[in-house]
Amino acid sequence: MIQIIILAFLAFLVWKILRFFKNLKVPEGIKNIPTFSYLDLLFHIFTKGGPDKRWEYTRRALEKDGIGRFWFNKEWVLLVTDLDLAKDIVTKSDLYAKATLEESFPGSLLSKFYGTNVVMSNGDVWRRHRRIANPAFKNLPKHVFVESTIKLLNVMEKFDNQPIEVKNLMHRLTLDVLGKAAFGFDFNNLEDPENVYVTAYNEVIEELSKPLYLLLPFLNYFPRFEARKKLAKLNNLYDGIVENKRKSMQLGELDEKINNNSADLLEYMINACNDPENQTLTNEELRYNIAIFMLAGHDTTANALTTILYLLAVHKDAQSKVREEILRVLGDDLTPSMEQQKELKYMNMVINENLRLYPPIAQLPRRYPIQDVRFRDYVIPAKTPMILFVYGIHHSSKNWEDPEKFIPERFENERHNNYSWLSFGGGNRSCLGTNFSLIEQRIILCALLRKYEVSLPADSIHKKKLQIDHANSGTMGPHPIPLIFKRRTE
Repeated sequence: MIQIIILAFLAFLVWKILRFFKNLKVPEGIKNIPTFSYLDLLFHIFTKGGPDKRWEYTRRALEKDGIGRFWFNKEWVLLVTDLDLAKDIVTKSDLYAKATLEESFPGSLLSKFYGTNVVMSNGDVWRRHRRIANPAFKNLPKHVFVESTIKLLNVMEKFDNQPIEVKNLMHRLTLDVLGKAAFGFDFNNLEDPENVYVTAYNEVIEELSKPLYLLLPFLNYFPRFEARKKLAKLNNLYDGIVENKRKSMQLGELDEKINNNSADLLEYMINACNDPENQTLTNEELRYNIAIFMLAGHDTTANALTTILYLLAVHKDAQSKVREEILRVLGDDLTPSMEQQKELKYMNMVINENLRLYPPIAQLPRRYPIQDVRFRDYVIPAKTPMILFVYGIHHSSKNWEDPEKFIPERFENERHNNYSWLSFGGGNRSCLGTNFSLIEQRIILCALLRKYEVSLPADSIHKKKLQIDHANSGTMGPHPIPLIFKRRTE
């Protein structure tokens, strides 16, 4: 019996090795695409290098050809910065489908946690999810942004003219904003940074980001009991938020809010689960969407606010110019109306330039062509994974003059509509929360810059250059940044 088991194991091992070498063969159509070193990739993953490090070792090839290939997880993957191909990928979503998490990381906790949601789905499934979520982003509750910003200012009172770590602070703020605006739930993270929701969320993100399970995917088939317990705990907390929302509302009240477009995101999703005869969202899909909105709805904006405050601390002339504009446009108003937000032209340039230099999503989720695609002299086979490298596109000297410099004025005429700026993606799959994020950034910047002068401590590790963290769970941000907020006397 033992001999049979050993023979079966050896046969399985030989089969795996043969499959490995079969997949290692480069398809004829992409044979001449520049190749990136697998060792560089391994080093990058294990040292948790940020996208700026990835750009360093891919830059020469991508600046020249706009496309490169690397071997990862049993298949060849294409990295793309060419703008013509980028345009095709983001505008032809039926031709370039998004790879689901199960396709990219089969059997992983990542795919089990995020499942099928509005971000990682295609075709009619995506249209169904998007149709449900869309109304919630058309009527944004501005008062929630304002209330949370006032709470932020109160928390910051005790740190006047002392270094305060802004990355953590911005994450606490944006989670509170997301909770109230999207779920009608107060995470109270600003006042209670160690509460159960936040600690459970951070524990899960840490488990999902472990590089070993990305490089050795067969490990996903071994039980990860501790990680699964953490996922179950967070999922139970999400289920509790949903259940409390259901209990707090009478069905008639929910119908009324849906009809007059005053419901929040969670209420729209619950409504899509309620009718058993015409159910458009399952309870499991509802939880998957909560999970992806928790990631995309607060991590990205928190990182954007962190990096823009860093840039303004370093570039005092830009900080003064933004502040002067705020005081001129707002007058005695504490927060900008929608019309005033349009008048904050220099602030909007600074926001766009920050998102160019430090895009919160460094690369868009994998796409793959559903049929063979010709690109220049290459023929890209169907189902070949393709990654749009947003950081590379934003830092390419082919697309931008002096790409490493902070020059807000480059957005003065808003001419960059050739897919060289993809901070919120593009095409019909562009980010649902674009306006949500931009409004949140403007309101918070107006409040902070009206009250404080922002400076970088003399001993900061970011003094010469922003130190970027690895792309934790798909989002990009800096290492912690202490900044000094000195109350203005004018």
